[in-house]
Amino acid sequence: MVYKELTGTALALIALAAAFWISVLPASSIQIFPTLGVLLASLLGAALLKANHGTFAAAAVLGWFGIMFAQPFSLSTREFNGLRRIANRGDEEAAALLAYYEAFSPYATYLMVAITLLMIGILFFGMARGRLLLFDNLLSASDGLARFLNRIGIVSAVVLLSALIFAIMYDVIQRQYIGYNSGWTGTAWYRFFSATRVQELEWHLHAMLFLMCLGYGYVRDAHVRIELVRDTLRPRSRVWIELLGAVLFMVPYCYVVMKYGIENAVRSFEIGESSAATTGLPNRFIIKAFLPFGFALIALAGMSVALKCIVFLFGPPDLRRASSFYAYSHQNPAPAEDEPPADAKQA
Repeated sequence: MVYKELTGTALALIALAAAFWISVLPASSIQIFPTLGVLLASLLGAALLKANHGTFAAAAVLGWFGIMFAQPFSLSTREFNGLRRIANRGDEEAAALLAYYEAFSPYATYLMVAITLLMIGILFFGMARGRLLLFDNLLSASDGLARFLNRIGIVSAVVLLSALIFAIMYDVIQRQYIGYNSGWTGTAWYRFFSATRVQELEWHLHAMLFLMCLGYGYVRDAHVRIELVRDTLRPRSRVWIELLGAVLFMVPYCYVVMKYGIENAVRSFEIGESSAATTGLPNRFIIKAFLPFGFALIALAGMSVALKCIVFLFGPPDLRRASSFYAYSHQNPAPAEDEPPADAKQA
């Protein structure tokens, strides 16, 4: 049983890798189709072998994001015309791809809807086959995602905040030292760690810290809320608002940011973009890549919250206390008899 779960979890990780790869491949690449097959087959195998619920849920969500970003059945007009020009030069691979897209483009919307429904079906099939076990596993997946995001947030805070503090201290000390020794600006060390580079590194680290902790903040309910209306509602109404907000607003917004963020980072890498300042940092694609990655984390946080809300709204009464974290607020804490256990609050 343990072997099956480990194998399933390994397949879920393969699906995650395929989701990343299909997101960065150009639309005219022949590798998109086998990668799509690997992604779907790995997810189905992970579902059959009962992979770790948190890893499987992450693979399903990010796999869907990757497929939606890649749009494997259609091309934009610009991409289509570019592929046609290559095919007209006698490129057989481009000609085969062109024929493929010409055949499937009219049905692209229907195919994407079908894949979305298939992914939803695989997700719920992987969680459980029985109704009661389904809710147990949904809650387990929610807690698993929350623990993963907690670890990412804590490690990022320790590492990036320490680096940021060191960079700021170095910048201040270096500026003061230049006042005593102006020749310092002529050294090789200063040319490599110039004031411009250090200052850019500071805002890079600050942006990375913010993006890496977005998901952590949401599962800990640490984001700013304006609760003038929500606090007057009943617990179930609050959970409905949380669920609909995550599914209808936050996840689509994360999709848009990830779609254009990945495209922007790939373009930055291809052109070798660097800082606008002559002595600034090179490889601007690194900081740009953290934007879609940070929003992938908050999409997983939205998944964790949505699963917990589903368990609270539709699950059995014995799981109500463990999934009621979003039914209450700081201003309206849970009554003593309905107080969620400490481990649920820490999830």
